[in-house]
Amino acid sequence: MKKIPIVDQVRKDSNLLSLPQVLSEVLEEVAKENFSADSLANIILKDPSLTSRLLRMSNSSFYQRFAEIKTVHQAISVLGVTTVKCLALSASIFHPERISKESGVDASEFFIYVLSVAAGCKKIARETSYTSTEEAFIAGLLHDIGLLFFLHKYPAQYRKVVATEPDKGSLIEREKKVFGADHSEVGYHMAEEWRIPKEIVEAIRDHHEGPVEDSETPLPNIVRLAVALTRDRFSGSEPDLEDRLARISALSEALSLTKEQVDEISSSLLSETFDIAQYLGLDIGNIEEMLTKANQEIWKTYLIIENLFKERQELSQNLLQQERAKGAIESKNIAMATLSHYLNNAVMAIYGRSQILRMMLRKGQQDKIIDQLEDSLQKIDLSVKKIVAVLEEMKEVSPIDEQRFDSMSKAMNIDDRIEKRLEKLSDDVKFDEAVNSAH
Repeated sequence: MKKIPIVDQVRKDSNLLSLPQVLSEVLEEVAKENFSADSLANIILKDPSLTSRLLRMSNSSFYQRFAEIKTVHQAISVLGVTTVKCLALSASIFHPERISKESGVDASEFFIYVLSVAAGCKKIARETSYTSTEEAFIAGLLHDIGLLFFLHKYPAQYRKVVATEPDKGSLIEREKKVFGADHSEVGYHMAEEWRIPKEIVEAIRDHHEGPVEDSETPLPNIVRLAVALTRDRFSGSEPDLEDRLARISALSEALSLTKEQVDEISSSLLSETFDIAQYLGLDIGNIEEMLTKANQEIWKTYLIIENLFKERQELSQNLLQQERAKGAIESKNIAMATLSHYLNNAVMAIYGRSQILRMMLRKGQQDKIIDQLEDSLQKIDLSVKKIVAVLEEMKEVSPIDEQRFDSMSKAMNIDDRIEKRLEKLSDDVKFDEAVNSAH
């Protein structure tokens, strides 16, 4: 499949994602020079489902309105034509049942990812005092419409993309091999055809690019950081962890965000995603499924920590053989950076778990909480013990550059030392003493 036919289809197809007749009329009406808010409202009112969704979204906690919006006319007046058009667009195209199993992509996983990026854009926009939080949210919501186009129009072909081993290239590279164009480019042309504002169109086009320092608006970097913070579990494409961390660091710096701000944004994504799914009316799974996935992420993080410790140990040993003093200092820097990052990951994982439990409590699902309480406490206890062990190891690693190393440094055996510390912490009294010492 060549590139030109795909792009030409996007530019010529007036029904890119099998849009409902009412939404097609909305897009056509907004494109007119003499259109009015009244005419737009009258078109939306012809579709009761679209009307109810739009009013529910307009009155959601995200927009934080002081007065209830009761009519479509009020929604257009308060939110603005562009926001209403984009929300109507989102409500019409975000339907998990439209993603064929033939594509090899899990619909719930895909929409969890999209909503998580939208939640990240919303939080980042607020932290950076961006003038239009709603615009950032919509950019996140629509950033993968090109991928949705592939899943909807070419599910069998997209299975080839998903089935290709990640070591054969990134998701973008694999899409280009199958289609001749990637989802970012396709989404860009779709957004242009829908006459989405220029800033959002460019953010859709560039959401997998690196940070831009001289951009007229921070919106592209906001979307890019939200994408970098969100784990893609639907495509089988997992970027190199260190590359991802470097990307997050560069984008955070470009947006003048501190590490603490980024950690807070990341830790809130799970609960924010669930809230957005509720007012968009999207089924992304139940609480138990989300808890299970969160728990899997915790264990996956621990496995990555262990592997990285081993890799760092081997690297440090080689450096030490070449230049002992320099190798020891380098090892300390690497170890501290690794320990610090994964300590934050563990804390955020625990925080996300607690947020979901709180949501269950607010919904009055006490029985479910009780059923999961013992298992949750055990997992949290183990996570805390790992954190305490890492904190204790940090104390040992810190003064490494003040010592002489004529043989293997004790800082090189981090993984073995962590295991020994965990064995000691199995005693509750010793664990309490370690926690107090960590303070």
